[in-house]
This record gives sequence, C-alpha cells and structure tokens, in this order.
Amino acid sequence: MLIPYDRPIPALLEFISMWVPDLRPAHGIDAALLPSFIPPPLRAIYELAGNYPVHYTEQWRRPYWTPGLFGTQDQLLPPDQLEINDGRFRFIHENQGVWWCETLIDHNDPPVYANIDDNRAHEVCSTLSNFLTTFCLQELVFGAKRLFAADSGLAAIGDLTLEAPKEIWDNGVYVWSGLTNLTYSYYLCGGRLMVMDSGDDYWLAYNDESAASLINPTADIWPIH
Repeated sequence: MLIPYDRPIPALLEFISMWVPDLRPAHGIDAALLPSFIPPPLRAIYELAGNYPVHYTEQWRRPYWTPGLFGTQDQLLPPDQLEINDGRFRFIHENQGVWWCETLIDHNDPPVYANIDDNRAHEVCSTLSNFLTTFCLQELVFGAKRLFAADSGLAAIGDLTLEAPKEIWDNGVYVWSGLTNLTYSYYLCGGRLMVMDSGDDYWLAYNDESAASLINPTADIWPIH
C-alpha cells in the first residue's frame, strides 16, 4: 500500500503532487496566514494546495463555496470560512448540504465528527489524518480530467484494467447520511490511472491521456466527463 495508515499525510502530499500535473508552490497557503487552531493534518493540505484555482467559470464563494482542488464532489472549506464553536470547527460540507464534518481545535490528530442521523455530531473516524486521506483521494478522482464509472455488481475490479491495480489506500473511512461505516478503497495502475471502489460503484480516473491504454477495452464502463 502506498499510503500507510499510521502516518498517512506525508505520503498523501507526495501522491497529490504526483497526481496533479499543474500543482505549483503558488497554489499553497503560507503557514503564517493559517489560523493557529487548525490541526497539523489539515494545515498540511492547505499549505500544499489551499490556493489551487477553481475549475469552473462560476466561482463559488460565501455564501456559496469555492471548489478548488478539493471541492469537486464534497467541499473542503477555505481557511477563512472556518469558525470555532465550542472547541470545534466545521471543515467539510457535503455537496448538497446533506451532512457536514467537524473536528477539534488545537489537537495533533483529532477525531472527525459528522451529523449523520439526527443533525447531531457523531464520531465517524478516530483520526483526522485518515479521514482527510480518504476525502482528498475522492476529490482527486472526481476532479480528474477523465472520469468513468462501472457497476461493481457487474465486474470485478481486476477486470477493468489491463494492468493489475496496486493498492493505494484500503477501506478508508468516509461518511454518508445515515451510514457510519462507509469505506472507500483506492488503487493505482501504471502510476497514471486511479480506481476508486466506493462499494456500489467503481470509478476510473486519470489526468494523463496515455492512461486510457490501461483500461480494459472490453470493460463495461461509461464516461462521466
């Protein structure tokens, strides 16, 4: 596995830098400009790509959202939208406002909480670093230049690619309304094609057009964008 569970953020940052072809130092936020209460795992994401430009003509900003690199599916809030409430702050919103995630201020790697059932915050992941890894990989998949989907009930993951997929991140905890144990797994083929197993569907994504040659031409997939 490319990203270790016990210390995922350094490997995640390295993967992001490899996966995003146009990522530049200017796309990061200076550490001195970030609120001091932000825990180190989230701080590292902002420092690497907190200023990454939006992909869309309609730029979402308060009272809307700014997609940036981590806002294609669900939205990582910009640092200036982080508001402390009783020792916690929200940092991710689901794209339709169904749920949100929050964590503790002034902790090294605190748990993540979400309003999954009754609009009260319940713990969904024991560490912010692990939750962010699952979230960031999801956003890289959905925000890739090319994205395809496949029904996991119709094919095995190994049938989708011509090269055996290598595990990047296995059973990463995420959240969905009403569910507390939703997990995503991620794989990489040839260093260019990423496959996400979301349980019900497979998602194939790439930025490098040459990665198309890694997809099994007989696989039952359909293009998203």
